Amino acid sequence: MGIEPAAPRAVAPLAQMPLRALLTHAADDPAASGLAREGGAAFVSPSLRAYLIAAVADAAPEEPVIVVAGDDRSARDLAADLRAWLEPRAVRFYPSRGVAYESHLAPPPHLVGLRVAALDALVGGAGAPVVVASAVALSEKVPDPGLRPHGLRLARGDLVDLDELAEELVAAGYERVEQVDDRGQFAVRGGLLDLYPATEERAVRIDLFDVEIESLRWFSTFTQRSLGEAEAVEIAPAAELAPEHRELAEIAALEDADERPDVAELLPVESFRAVLDLAPPSARVVVAAQEDVDPALDDLWQDVTAAFHDEDAHHLYVSPDAVRQGLDARTHVRLTSVPGDHAVEFSAQAADTAARSVRDAEPELEKLVRSGYRTVVAWGRRGEGERAAFNLDRLTPDWLGDHVAPGPGLSFATAGLRDGFVAAGLSLA
Repeated sequence: MGIEPAAPRAVAPLAQMPLRALLTHAADDPAASGLAREGGAAFVSPSLRAYLIAAVADAAPEEPVIVVAGDDRSARDLAADLRAWLEPRAVRFYPSRGVAYESHLAPPPHLVGLRVAALDALVGGAGAPVVVASAVALSEKVPDPGLRPHGLRLARGDLVDLDELAEELVAAGYERVEQVDDRGQFAVRGGLLDLYPATEERAVRIDLFDVEIESLRWFSTFTQRSLGEAEAVEIAPAAELAPEHRELAEIAALEDADERPDVAELLPVESFRAVLDLAPPSARVVVAAQEDVDPALDDLWQDVTAAFHDEDAHHLYVSPDAVRQGLDARTHVRLTSVPGDHAVEFSAQAADTAARSVRDAEPELEKLVRSGYRTVVAWGRRGEGERAAFNLDRLTPDWLGDHVAPGPGLSFATAGLRDGFVAAGLSLA
């Protein structure tokens, strides 16, 4: 480690530094690999949860995985962490509707987009996606995909009437706005149509010359900068139900709450199904935090039964007992972070040592490396890490690639992680 400070200049540039290579630490650990292979229950420290779930999913690369969290926020954050660990494998967040069925309101388009993308990835069976769902989302029945409005496809050279296209988008659940900033929205300005498809990660700007589509360009809604050309774009529906199915409920939502008919009478509930029933038999289920799932199920059901007659509740929701039975039948791995007498435990300390710069952190990083840890610092941008490397006096970081050198050492990576950890059992920090 006693080297000249300029040594980091020799770091070879890499296009992408995936964290997935670090999952080999779990694959080489008998307890972690056994849990991934055989399944079962285990204790896991909160800071290590995403890593362990990623390792379980990575052990079954050809099977879809459903990860169950307590609420939508936990599921969203967990999905973001799993993307960092599993890239380039598809990780989808499946949120709850955001509005209760008893409100008669349709879920907002951006949530529909997330739900449609996750459900289609899961049911479609292509690419073995990882779908992270909240317990609340699993409690809500969903309309059969055949009840959705039709999607659209626009390509360069197509002839379109903007007024008619706008009507089609509204029928498909899209909201017309002044400026697009979220999924399920569109805006018309002269011969330009800005559109944020419900299942895409970016918006598209469609430029028309008279009635012909002259160009399609992906763009950032934050910076308005172009992100590249497109030859065509698939526009998934931004509503779970076609207009003829959702119209009566939307009208009823405008009425006084005491005078509304039961929403179960207005929706085609005979075609609503539980999410777990739609999932393919090959899908593995991982419960991320059992201590969060049970209270979330019970709290939702208490609200549901306060608003519905029991029979109507079962038309639109899945009872806690039924969800638990479905999970019991399909769960491969069940995790908890509640201390107790657990046969299998995966413990880690949170990586929460404060430092103003990587140079200030160097003594702690050096201590970890000397103690036998593969030590990784994740940076939001490659350039930040390269600049920091020049300020290290004793350590020489390499950039994490597709393979990790055996033994201890310091690596830099580009990734967005919310939490770090120091896992003695895995020799990984």
